[in-house]
Amino acid sequence: MQRTALAGQLLFVGAVLAGWEAVSQWRWVDPSLLPPFSAVIQILWVFLRDGAFLADLQVTGVEVLTAFVIAAPLAISTGFLLGEKLHWGEVVNPVIHVVLAVPQSIFLPIFILAFGIGFLEKVIFGITHAYFVIVVNTVAAVRAIPAPLVVAARSFGATPVQIYTRIYLPAMLPLVVTGLRLGMIFNIIGVLLAEMYASRHGIGRLIFSWGEAFQIRELLAGILLVSVATIALNEVMRLWEARVGRWRSATLGS
Repeated sequence: MQRTALAGQLLFVGAVLAGWEAVSQWRWVDPSLLPPFSAVIQILWVFLRDGAFLADLQVTGVEVLTAFVIAAPLAISTGFLLGEKLHWGEVVNPVIHVVLAVPQSIFLPIFILAFGIGFLEKVIFGITHAYFVIVVNTVAAVRAIPAPLVVAARSFGATPVQIYTRIYLPAMLPLVVTGLRLGMIFNIIGVLLAEMYASRHGIGRLIFSWGEAFQIRELLAGILLVSVATIALNEVMRLWEARVGRWRSATLGS
């Protein structure tokens, strides 16, 4: 079943790319607005051999990774605390949901005024995008823990370590991993947006400058690279999510 779905997805992607190539080569669409897919791939291949482009790509990668490494443990700790302490959660959770409802991009000029346009501003803006998403999923994970299992474990003399490792961890992990996956996507969005708005380095700055200069082939090549990298990362984390889901079933079932 999974192989059939994967084959269908690959066929769909292939059809889209073939259609893209055809409409441009046959000039159903102005090639200056939509260059052929083959031409975009050629530009991308040139970029991947260009030291300056790879340096900008590395800057973005380091910013994304740094923001995620900082945001993930902070958000998981906060979410666990709010999930365990119900009275704290009742106070803080509405505030978090309000923050998530407001487009964070409107605060970007404030971040620039406060932190400049360098590395620190990109990392902090990425953290704010990932943090709240992970917190919400972690709170949901804590509150999804089966209460009867905890009561039963305590009645049989289970230690706190056993309760946390045998009940809390497997019950929480799938939702926490989901939060990490979504948080990473929002983190990438935040970093790229900050780079586009005001930056000296990074793939976001390049994409924005190509758009301003109407360099469509370069623009599409950059968008394609970011899209493929983000989709690949999302799929890897989704496989991890499915794996811990099976581990949860096996652990709690035993």
